[in-house]
Amino acid sequence: MFSLSLSVLPVFLLLVAGAVCQRFRFPMDGFWPGVDKLAYWVLFPALLFHKTSQIDFSNPMLPKYAFILLFALLITAIFVFISAWFLKVVPPTASSMLQAGVRFNTFIVLALAGSLYGDEGLVLAALGASVLIPSVNVFLVLSMVLMHRPPANNGVVVTLPRLLSGALIRNPLIVSIVLGSSLNLLGFTPIILISDVVGMLSQSALPLVLLAVGASVRLEAIRSVGMTFVLSSIARFVMFPLVIGVMCWWLDVRGLPALVAVLFGVVPTATSAYALARQLGGDTDRMSAYITMQTLMSVLTVPVSVWLSQLYLS
Repeated sequence: MFSLSLSVLPVFLLLVAGAVCQRFRFPMDGFWPGVDKLAYWVLFPALLFHKTSQIDFSNPMLPKYAFILLFALLITAIFVFISAWFLKVVPPTASSMLQAGVRFNTFIVLALAGSLYGDEGLVLAALGASVLIPSVNVFLVLSMVLMHRPPANNGVVVTLPRLLSGALIRNPLIVSIVLGSSLNLLGFTPIILISDVVGMLSQSALPLVLLAVGASVRLEAIRSVGMTFVLSSIARFVMFPLVIGVMCWWLDVRGLPALVAVLFGVVPTATSAYALARQLGGDTDRMSAYITMQTLMSVLTVPVSVWLSQLYLS
């Protein structure tokens, strides 16, 4: 357990370093939002493209892997819907609970996979991201539009097809996954020069991304969120990884694939959830609080969850 904590600790130290830098405005005002944009639009897409272009799609285990992750997404979402109905919360709060429950911070997943399980773990994490990132985005846009219509833009209500196409086409992570996977399946990778450049960019992605995630933490966003936070965090940190673990056991998926799959259920919700809540009429104040509090909680929950997964799924 102690050695595991030491393996995970560098990831969270980078988060803390980012938060400290932002707190003292180092190196300057506006620097970390700029790094966040660079990571989101350039560095992290480069990492996902680089890894998905190397995935062995002929592996017969991959359909099981995708099924496990998507089934866990579905069960967790049902749990959140039932929790929101039980608490009788308004739709904006319910949709923010949903995001807190089913969204995951891809940056932290890949950092943990690389730190704990090396390059092979990083490739499997990229595979899981290629399954879940498009699925989660489509599912959340559909759910949030059905739960509460987004506000009109200059008097014009945005249609569902337009929202979906915008969520997919304008998301650089989804675009990079589709390009990397497509070129891989067509046998066009590696690409001369381009693969080398993308590989170099991907090497700098995770440290900068983790610093930027830490810089985005806002302690002042924490309010009295009560049971909505408790239940959405149970969905994120308990329900999601538990379903993954049970499905891995049932489908006889063991070892590294199972251990990496569990990582998607033990990390905090994504910081991008705030932007989607603002775009589609969610409860932005609560969403900000959920992101901050889950990120802080994960410092304790991640080592324990990873240790349990290694104990039962190795």
